[in-house]
Amino acid sequence: MDRKNIVRRASRHLWLAVTFELVAGSLISLGALWAFAGLSEEVLEGETARLDTALLLWIHSTFPGWLDAPLRLVTTLGYPWVVVPLLLLAAYAFYRKDLKLSATLLLVSVPGAAILGTALKSLYGRARPELFDSGYEAPFFSFPSGHAITAVSFYGVLTLFTARRLKGWHRWIVAAAGAVLVLLIGFSRLYLGVHYPSDVLAGYLVAALWVATVGMALTLWRSLRDVGRRG
Repeated sequence: MDRKNIVRRASRHLWLAVTFELVAGSLISLGALWAFAGLSEEVLEGETARLDTALLLWIHSTFPGWLDAPLRLVTTLGYPWVVVPLLLLAAYAFYRKDLKLSATLLLVSVPGAAILGTALKSLYGRARPELFDSGYEAPFFSFPSGHAITAVSFYGVLTLFTARRLKGWHRWIVAAAGAVLVLLIGFSRLYLGVHYPSDVLAGYLVAALWVATVGMALTLWRSLRDVGRRG
């Protein structure tokens, strides 16, 4: 097989992979957008208030008090003074391994998602729940949860990138651990009584929407760049 045929076949496989990534990203983005739009409408109309309150009180009355210290530790993982150093370290590690696209996605998606979340908090202006006193206070508005956004946009994406480069049972252990961490960060906000369940769900959706959109943009940019180089 001559060089031109090899290049042509490689280009065909590249564009199939890119097309798959773009389609998957589009489905995730549209699905997350549709779900967030529906959820936010229900929150504004007060339709989630009864279920939010019931679930939060159930969590408070059901889960034992000894979880307080561990979940306070888990919830610190969502604050900037923890996330920013970890983000820079992870991006540097990816860059050193010549995984520049992964590093770029992290550096764009995490702060971008945080900014989007802050803007949405200001827009909706939902007050924090005051159903019980856990001795833990959180400032600013409640909807959507910034911790849930960080959980997906940083820890979730980092888990995905890491698991993709592993093989066998190591991949599944990392994927499971990352999924548990994402869920625990969201749950810690409910346990401490500083978010409603709908806040956490909305945060997950916002992060999924933003990360998928950024991922599609970077994938398309990388593909166009590679085509330009071959041309």
